[in-house]
Amino acid sequence: YLDVHVTDGMDYQYDITYTFQGRDGGYAASPHIARWLNAHYRPGVDAALTHNGHIPGDLVFAHNERDLSQGLLGYPFAPRYSQAYGDIAHMASILIENHSLKPFRQRVLGTYVLIEESLRQLAEHGSELRTATQADQRERPATLPAGWRETLQPTGTRHFLPMQNQTFTSASSGTPELHWTGQAAPAADVPQYGVEPTISLRRPRAYWVPATKTEVIETLRAHGVQFETITAPRNVDVDMLRLPDARIADGPPAEGRTRVDAGAPVRLHRQEWMPAGSIRVPTDQPLGDLAVIMLDPQSEDSLFAWGFFNEILQRVEYADGYVMAPLADRMLVEDPALKREFEARLASDPAFAADPDARLQWFYARSAYVDARYQVYPVGIEP
Repeated sequence: YLDVHVTDGMDYQYDITYTFQGRDGGYAASPHIARWLNAHYRPGVDAALTHNGHIPGDLVFAHNERDLSQGLLGYPFAPRYSQAYGDIAHMASILIENHSLKPFRQRVLGTYVLIEESLRQLAEHGSELRTATQADQRERPATLPAGWRETLQPTGTRHFLPMQNQTFTSASSGTPELHWTGQAAPAADVPQYGVEPTISLRRPRAYWVPATKTEVIETLRAHGVQFETITAPRNVDVDMLRLPDARIADGPPAEGRTRVDAGAPVRLHRQEWMPAGSIRVPTDQPLGDLAVIMLDPQSEDSLFAWGFFNEILQRVEYADGYVMAPLADRMLVEDPALKREFEARLASDPAFAADPDARLQWFYARSAYVDARYQVYPVGIEP
């Protein structure tokens, strides 16, 4: 899969750059495909581009575009990006970035050479890629990284071919800005930042999605994830996740959806009723890694993170004070342990002690009438 783009940002001598997961030994969810890309695809494409007068390079970003001495960014490509999605789905995928400051004809011809050589590599080494793909489809890693961030310090240096630039003072921005001259600058070894995982997910046997989540089920179907549909209601023995820290993410919507941060989950083991039409998604399948990334809410590109489950963030049950106060008074009389816990909270938290609504909410949360579905992710996890 080739995803063809034109980028902007800092200028450099490379007129066509591209990347894939596992390049230079980096992490890949499809390590066999990554080895094929490094061993066959990359050398062939670079040689073809160079032979035709182009300067190929790794896809790079400036750590600070106003100060290139700070080096190159380690960009954390999550599965929302094409080559990272392809990696999770075990499909060889390349992200191509031409540069907007290069002539149009040069960009088009460079892309032509890359696509032509891609076809040649498939003709000559396609059987090896097919074997690598099948090997990755058979892998069942016990854990999967599901969030990424740039390293705080550089992980090494990179030989880089920069372009000359000039600095001018901008009246509009109020700070020095760069003007790219289009002239090559001397090659340099610059700091290169890396990426590291922020969370690792344990692979369960399966996920249970209730029939009520039709959009989720259809999305899984569209991605090719295999699942079993039950035709009669069933109680299933699963872990459920309560997400007390879940919140709408900062910033504007993305791709028309409001993003959500899951926060740290609280795991609850229980019997969960699943209506007819609910599905069981086993992770022992070729797209099992993709199922984990889509259905574990802690994944930064899970369906939960993309707003498919926002209903759990809304409290729909409550108790008015005239109902809750007498009930809470009875709870204090009938449960000495609860009374001791309440008094300890009053003594340790003056703000809580001074807030009548917070005090009654504390009792409501411990009553038999609390909303048991509030903040509970409705997808069951079969450990």
